Amino acid sequence: MTQPAVTRAVQSLEDELGILLFHRSSRTLALTDAGKLLVDRVRRTQHHLKRSETELRALNRNAPAEEHSFVQHASDHEFAALLGIADFGSINSAARAAGLTQPAMSKSLRTLENRVGTALFYRMKTTMKLTRSGEVLLRRVKLAQAEIRQAVEEIGYLRGETGGRIRIGALPLTLGGLVPVAVEKLLCSFPDAQVAIVDGTYEALLRDLAEGNIDILAGTIRQPIPIGGLESEELFRDDIAIIAARNHPLAARDHVGLADCLDHGWVLPFGGVPIRALFESALSAAGLPSPRNVIETDSVVTVRSLLLRGDRLALLSRFQVDLEVDWRVLKILSVEISSGNRPVGITIRSDFSPTPMASALLGSLRAVAAELSGTRPVSPNKAQI
Repeated sequence: MTQPAVTRAVQSLEDELGILLFHRSSRTLALTDAGKLLVDRVRRTQHHLKRSETELRALNRNAPAEEHSFVQHASDHEFAALLGIADFGSINSAARAAGLTQPAMSKSLRTLENRVGTALFYRMKTTMKLTRSGEVLLRRVKLAQAEIRQAVEEIGYLRGETGGRIRIGALPLTLGGLVPVAVEKLLCSFPDAQVAIVDGTYEALLRDLAEGNIDILAGTIRQPIPIGGLESEELFRDDIAIIAARNHPLAARDHVGLADCLDHGWVLPFGGVPIRALFESALSAAGLPSPRNVIETDSVVTVRSLLLRGDRLALLSRFQVDLEVDWRVLKILSVEISSGNRPVGITIRSDFSPTPMASALLGSLRAVAAELSGTRPVSPNKAQI
C-alpha cells in the first residue's frame, strides 16, 4: 500500500472507533493505549486464522503448501458465506437472510473452497452439512470474529462506555443461584452490558464454548475435559441431596435410610450424568438395587413439578433448591450419600483473553460461589486439564 492509502485507512479506522490509535509527531507515530489493545486483538485474530491453516493442512492433502497463506487472504464475503450456510443449512436460506442472490452466495463459498483446496460442506438434496474441514475453519473464523468484537468493546471501555456483550453457558446446578446472582453483581459495574445466559447439556455447552458461541461455562467440572483447548477452575464442592415435597411421607422423619427411599418413585438425571453416577455408586456401596419407578429428565423445572404433584423423590444439588426449601415447599431429606459431592466451577478456552467485563464476571462468579459455599474465594489460578 502507498503511504497516503495507509494514512486514509488509519484515519478511517479511528473515525469508526471514535478514538485515536496513534500519538502523532512530526517524525514518528506511537501507539496509544487503544492502539495497543487493537494490535493485540488483531494478532490474536491472525493466530486463529493461521491455526486454521495448520489444522486444514493436517486434514487435507490438497491444501496449499505451507509457504502460502490461504485463509488469511479470504474476503469477508467468503467468511460470511461459510457462517451463513452453516447457520441456515442451505445456500438459498443463507442468501435470503443476507439479502444476497443465490449465485452470489454460491460464488463466495466456491471461492473459499477453492482457496482451502477442499469441500467445506456436504451437499444433500435439501440441506448442506459441514465437513470436518468446514467445522475446523468455522470454529477458527468464529473465534477470530470474537477477538475483533472484544477489541471494539475494550476500546469502548477506554471511552468510558459500560456496555459490551457476553454469553455465559450455565448448567442446571448454577441456574438457581450462582449465575443469576453473579450476573446481577456484574450489572452493577457494567449497567449497559448485554448478557445472555444459555442453558443446555454439558456436551452441547462445551462444544459451544470451544467454538466461541459462549464465553464462559459455569457448572459441574468433569475430568478430563472431553474437548481439547479448554481448562477448568474449581470454585467449590457441591453436595448432592435427596429432595421431596414438604408433604411427602418421608419428609416428617428425622432420619431416613437410603433403603427407605427405594420404596418410592424417583425423578433422576439421565444415565451417564455425574450426579447419577454418584448416586448409583452410593447404592452399590450400600448393597442396594437401583430404583425401579424412575422418570428421567435434565429439566429442573420438570423435577420440581413432579415432586409437587406426587410422592416422588429427586436427586438434586442443595444449591438448586435453596429457595424452595426456604419457602417450605420442598425439603432435603436427612439421607447420607457416601461420596456424594462433585466439583463445581468455571470452564473457559485455554487461550481466552477476557475483556474487563468478562474478567469482572469471572470475579463475580468466584465471589458468589464463596458466599454460597461458605468459603473464601479460591485462587484464580486454573488447573489445566
